[in-house]
Amino acid sequence: MANRLKNRMVIIALALTLGLAFAAPAPAQTEEGPALDIVRYKINAELLPDSHTLKAQTAVTFKALKQTQSAVFEMNGSLIISGVKGPDGKTALQFIQDRVNDLNVKVNLGQLYPAGSEITLTFDYAGPLATPEGGPVPDRRLAYVGPEGSYLFYAARWFPFHGYAADRAASEISFTVPGNWLVAGHSASAVVAAPTKDNRKTFTFVEPQPTLPGSFAAGQFITRTINSGGLQVDLFVLPGSEARADEFGQEIAQILRFYTSKFGPYPFGTRYVMAEIDDESLDSYSGAGIGFLAHRTLVSERMLPVDDLAREIALQWWGQAVGLKSFDDAWLSQGLAQYSSVLYRESQQTPAEFLGTVSEILELALAFEQEASIARAPAQLNDQSPAYRSVIFYKGAYVYHMLRSTIGDDKFFNLIRSYYSTYKGQNTGIDEFEALAEKTAGSNLRGFFGLWVDSTGVPEFKTEYQIIRTKDGKFKVRGTVRQNIDSFRGPVEIALEAEGGRESRTTIDLRGTSADFEVASEGKPLEVVVDPDNRYLRISEAIRTSVIVRRGLQHFDREEYAEAESQFRAALKLNPRSSWTWYNLGLLYMEQRNWDKAKEYFTEALNGDLQPSWLEVWSYIYRGNSYDAQGNRERAVAEYNKAKENGNNYNGAQKAAEKYLGQPYKRERSSAANG
Repeated sequence: MANRLKNRMVIIALALTLGLAFAAPAPAQTEEGPALDIVRYKINAELLPDSHTLKAQTAVTFKALKQTQSAVFEMNGSLIISGVKGPDGKTALQFIQDRVNDLNVKVNLGQLYPAGSEITLTFDYAGPLATPEGGPVPDRRLAYVGPEGSYLFYAARWFPFHGYAADRAASEISFTVPGNWLVAGHSASAVVAAPTKDNRKTFTFVEPQPTLPGSFAAGQFITRTINSGGLQVDLFVLPGSEARADEFGQEIAQILRFYTSKFGPYPFGTRYVMAEIDDESLDSYSGAGIGFLAHRTLVSERMLPVDDLAREIALQWWGQAVGLKSFDDAWLSQGLAQYSSVLYRESQQTPAEFLGTVSEILELALAFEQEASIARAPAQLNDQSPAYRSVIFYKGAYVYHMLRSTIGDDKFFNLIRSYYSTYKGQNTGIDEFEALAEKTAGSNLRGFFGLWVDSTGVPEFKTEYQIIRTKDGKFKVRGTVRQNIDSFRGPVEIALEAEGGRESRTTIDLRGTSADFEVASEGKPLEVVVDPDNRYLRISEAIRTSVIVRRGLQHFDREEYAEAESQFRAALKLNPRSSWTWYNLGLLYMEQRNWDKAKEYFTEALNGDLQPSWLEVWSYIYRGNSYDAQGNRERAVAEYNKAKENGNNYNGAQKAAEKYLGQPYKRERSSAANG
């Protein structure tokens, strides 16, 4: 039990740049512990920053779900409980606190209570919160009190609770802090700072509706407020981090508006809070109505981590508003939050750009696909591992994308809106989602969920065909598509690429491992492509190379340059002509200001397979940037003109070329790659 609690870390929702956070796996109910349902909390807490101390009194009101004489609550091991009082607020009760192994407190209620009884216990406790010690994560602080700023996450178990990530409750939480501090948190009613006699202030936060409570930050914050579309975004940042606060706030507001239009109303009124935390915690974390970002994210010179922000904010819908029955259902929060981020990107992209996004998610999904199924990954994988992220986040997102393709856009978005409206404020599981999906689609989807959620393995499509010249001088291609998954069922599109840029398509109904096809063509056939729009999560030789490149890009984002280059070199062993790999090597050396190497690798990209096709225009632009960085303006201009002649406008390439024709490139905020 001890190892399970300490090793199963908080789930994260913003990975590469932000990290993530929604919930950690709950320890199983101990045999000694009764079944109970917490109704409300009333907490009075003091933050004593100079001594890194939290001092608190918490009244927990719960309903006994069966006859009981005891109650068990989770509790941070760094906080020492000095006393527990019974329902009369006076009678001292016996208790045992385990601060080392199970990190809980077992209370003898002093009498036998029948099922249905509502009981209030009052806990007094205090302790230092300066290190990860006592919390569920061995190397990251989920709670900290200190003079430079403080934060307390629900996941830190800084107050006694039961049923992690599942037992919602109403709350009234008050913090007394130094007089020059603010407290960031969500409240259903206005928060007023009440002065105390000792020149401190008390902030009170009230949530009359059940939530997963207890996530706050405090410090000498600078605030920014963005009002947009009936929603208010309040940012709390520490001095020195305010330069990009408005930029973050505007993006957050836009994401909130998009999700409201796509899924249903923002679940926590009209106010969303984002607060800064230090770099010793998670890169990001989500509580009810509030998100947290690490200092390094807010002050980074890189482009806004839009994908990660969008994923984090989506957890307000999928995880906070719609909860989980158990940690095994994590796909319903993290996978859907990741796909929500994909949908937001789609709203900002051209169809060609979105196809690149879909390819990116596919490649990330395949990195560890064989490790575990979506249904089993929470039990089998460490939730901080790359394998877990690959399966739950990225394969999870891709499965939602396939479900959308299977039942159609109208039914899919009706399903998502119905899922939110039906289960908002409740906990649910994968079985309920599958049943709702079948009801919405009007068809049996057990085969779909059995193949993509319950199982591992993806198809690898291969073709055998012959080209036939017809009497009228045209062409016909007849052949067979084969793949390796016996249980595969679904329509598969076949594209025939021909001379002159011509393309013909047909769709076959593939049931099992093979099916025949026939495609007519006006021009001479060049290549047969199975599933050209990546409807299915699948593998191929080209995708195998891209999967390795994606691993390199993850290292690149973490500024682990040697590890990134090692992955890129491994990809080149599989496909020496991979323009995608050479291109990312060029970006890697641009980041390190090695302009000669960057130019060399962008040239290799231009001499490679040029898949995807947008690599050509951006290789010209970045090669031009490298010439500009060396003061060779004439060669730089020639490269930008080549980009203009190419004409591809993927990700704003033409605007970028015009910009650099007007003024030389200077080192700017960057991201690892365009696609």
